[in-house]
Amino acid sequence: MKKNCLSPALLALAATLIAAPAIAHTSYMLPSRFVANNERMITIEAAFAEDFFVPDVAVNKADFHVIKPDGTRADFDSVNPHKQLVILEADIAEEGTYRFTTGVRRGRRSTLAMVDGEWVNTFATGNKVPENATATKIRETETVADAYLSKKGPTRAPVDVQMGRLVLQPITHPSDAFLGEPFEFQLLFDGEPLAGHVMNIDRGGARYDASKFHGEAPTDDDGMMSVEFDKAGVYIIWTRFSAAAPEGADVDERGYTTSLILEVQG
Repeated sequence: MKKNCLSPALLALAATLIAAPAIAHTSYMLPSRFVANNERMITIEAAFAEDFFVPDVAVNKADFHVIKPDGTRADFDSVNPHKQLVILEADIAEEGTYRFTTGVRRGRRSTLAMVDGEWVNTFATGNKVPENATATKIRETETVADAYLSKKGPTRAPVDVQMGRLVLQPITHPSDAFLGEPFEFQLLFDGEPLAGHVMNIDRGGARYDASKFHGEAPTDDDGMMSVEFDKAGVYIIWTRFSAAAPEGADVDERGYTTSLILEVQG
């Protein structure tokens, strides 16, 4: 794969930088640093936000855990929930890459009603179904949020651990995101490439910019995307996708969200 190639998705992204906020709350995992040398502990913030990275709602009922440099799973040393965010601490004594994740988190349920040929979400009205609805179904959210830290050099194993149905799979190591160089990833659903699906990219602290950064672009036919950043900072790459719930689930449909937080170094 030629890292110096400008993909159609990248060109589309460059053409769609707009002064607009992210829509609806999205979960994130934000470590206090992304690169370590002699540090032995790390602090991570977990929250839902619309303005990244200003926490609005704590990520509760999550399967918080750490993927260690060898790809094995470990618990956080402490998990401290608050109303607007969760503060977590993890040991990073070993050298290599650590992945901090919410794991698969199932959340809000709502009733969708078929009204005049369209599905309408009734969550805002307390799931009250309109009298003229012709059908209903239950929808549930499912989210995964990840961030990475590398100590004295990256390791690949934590990056290649896949979780959930909607997977944002980095091709470029998240610790190798540099200014002016392509960052490549693939979007998968149930292990298959998700083609032509719109990805969102936001930069933390962009509310101080003259024009707020928000990028949108579709994946290519192989579910791939290549992004080249023109400013150093902390970014979130995220997307949503709705699909029928898997067989045996007690809901009809799930709304999936996945997000990756990374630091683009200058």
